[in-house]
Amino acid sequence: MTDVAGKTAFITGGASGLGFATATALASKGTRTILADIDADRVEDAAARLRGSGGDAIGIQLDVTSEASWAAAGEKAHAFGDVRILFSNAGVGGGSGPFEQYDTDVWRWNYAVNAHAHLYACRTFLADMKASGEPSHLVITSSMVAIVPPPISVAYISSKYATLGIAMALRNELAGSCVDISVLMPGMTATRIVETTRDLRPAQVEAGQAATTSQAMQGVLAGGMAPDKVGARVVQAIEAGDYWIFTHPEWKAMAELVTQDMLAAFGPSADPAYRGDDIDGLIAANGGRMFGAKV
Repeated sequence: MTDVAGKTAFITGGASGLGFATATALASKGTRTILADIDADRVEDAAARLRGSGGDAIGIQLDVTSEASWAAAGEKAHAFGDVRILFSNAGVGGGSGPFEQYDTDVWRWNYAVNAHAHLYACRTFLADMKASGEPSHLVITSSMVAIVPPPISVAYISSKYATLGIAMALRNELAGSCVDISVLMPGMTATRIVETTRDLRPAQVEAGQAATTSQAMQGVLAGGMAPDKVGARVVQAIEAGDYWIFTHPEWKAMAELVTQDMLAAFGPSADPAYRGDDIDGLIAANGGRMFGAKV
């Protein structure tokens, strides 16, 4: 459990959407906020809005795919305050079309932003958070599509699945430390992710079916949940020490179907003479923790 008042938070994708909404909710409780975003003008405007509402905030330009950009952002952040809340949130869409026709550069970019950037975020701040001994919190944004994959972008779905794996592994690794962790699993939310993807994708401008899909998704997300509602729930989870942050309960029935499908596929061993994996030994060899708890 983390008291957010007086702490410094670093938020990627902080200029808009879930990042800015969470920053606003944190600022209302007395958190000092560092907004980081690839759009330098937009992030400074966002920070100015927080300051105009009485918050203590700065904006930093950050390309989450660049180690050099992270190093520069880390220096600016440390000068502002000791980061104790880290919200690794920046994300982009993954394009569309059949898997075998994916543009290689778009695929790599999607993983760089949606998954690999969490390593850079933690490399920049997590060691200091753990060493401080102060109650701290890490939030990582995945998606409901990591559990219930709809027939959309394979790059987006699989990179968000990787993000969920990162968060689940870190849950075990951080158990017993002063750093709590949450994984945010939103459904459809009215953010700028489609526009951001369109502006930043490292390939030719979308055309044909790809452009049609992009426009359709922009319309679908426009009717999604208001980001400020999700941001408030994120802050609640930080304060309560919740690991899972589910914001859209209408996805539960589909998640149950996925889980049931997986469990129903378990059958007899491929080798009836095999004694079975030593699960207890596996857990003990890795610190004796699973699902964030000592077992």
